[in-house]
Amino acid sequence: MSTATQTIRKIAGQSLCQAFLIWRVAIAAAVLVGQAASAAPVVLYDSITTNTADGSNTADVTNWLADQFVTDAETYDLTSVVLKLANTPLGSIEVDLYSNNPVGNVPGSVIGGFSNPGSLAAGDLTFTPAIPQQLLPNTSYWVVLKNSGTWNYTNGSATGPGASQRWADGSNSGAIWSASTGGPYLMTVNATPVAVPEPSTWAMGLAGLGFAGVTALRKRRRG
Repeated sequence: MSTATQTIRKIAGQSLCQAFLIWRVAIAAAVLVGQAASAAPVVLYDSITTNTADGSNTADVTNWLADQFVTDAETYDLTSVVLKLANTPLGSIEVDLYSNNPVGNVPGSVIGGFSNPGSLAAGDLTFTPAIPQQLLPNTSYWVVLKNSGTWNYTNGSATGPGASQRWADGSNSGAIWSASTGGPYLMTVNATPVAVPEPSTWAMGLAGLGFAGVTALRKRRRG
């Protein structure tokens, strides 16, 4: 292979590497723009803000309380849930996220737990996922209170894209559930939409690829 041919191939290889690098930068920038535009927090479910407490039920080791919420067509990262408790919990308290059992539309199996706030007292308590939890589109979930805590309920209605008016009481440590609609427990569910690049984002990336290719071609011709 002649020295001239080797030089041409070397230049062409460098140009293609530069083109690929520019394309990667363009794609990354476009994705970041899409994420920034769609990452605003959302209140999926809220029965606290516009309602008052009309009563309460108490959870213990064997008798559990649950409130349902649903997702819309979006995928979300669950950020926190807020429960309004009527009094300071006696002993340990546990809050978990459950799937929905379509047979009876009651809590199914545990998905993950929540970390307790720094101090437990009566009022609005915020619980955050112990590990990251992603909520799938058009899916029903339950927030389950166990072991301790007196959870307020309302005769009003929940609001938000995930609003459900369904609640449940469990006996035998969740082996048997009795669910009803109307008068949900007082709860707020906060989440953040998972950013999915829009068609315009991919168009930006393709435009960047085209620009990179033209730039590489010009450098090769000048060389």
